[in-house]
Amino acid sequence: MVHLLSLAKINVTETIPFIWVLHIGIFVVWIPVIFELNKNEEFKKYQQLRRQNSVKPFSLFKIIFKETPTWLVVIAIGGFFYAVLNFMLFTSSQPGVPDFINDQYVLQNHGKLIKVITEQEYHHYKANELRGFSGHWLAFYGMAAAILFPFNKSEQ
Repeated sequence: MVHLLSLAKINVTETIPFIWVLHIGIFVVWIPVIFELNKNEEFKKYQQLRRQNSVKPFSLFKIIFKETPTWLVVIAIGGFFYAVLNFMLFTSSQPGVPDFINDQYVLQNHGKLIKVITEQEYHHYKANELRGFSGHWLAFYGMAAAILFPFNKSEQ
């Protein structure tokens, strides 16, 4: 929802300032992913072969998505590639960081003023900034969901 709203140029951070907690959530969901992968014998063998430079390019996907339905694998990998594309679009369309300084909306780059902007432009840039981050959230949360599906693999 955050990503879709940011694509619609809606600055979600104005109404939901705690939306940035989703950054921390990535670590919360990836800790079980790391534990799950470290228990996986096939993954351990893959890591050893990788150190010897004798792995096939897509063998990692076959290991980590072994019990994951195809539809979820397609969504997760598609989300990953979308995040890369989204990031490239974000970096090419965001000339600086929007901020509110001395009662003015400004666009700055590493503390250097680029230009004074309107309130409408400010919200546009803030929504675009959120779109850049939320694309990464889609990739990380999607990959974690696909790797952990089903969560109780060891109990099957």
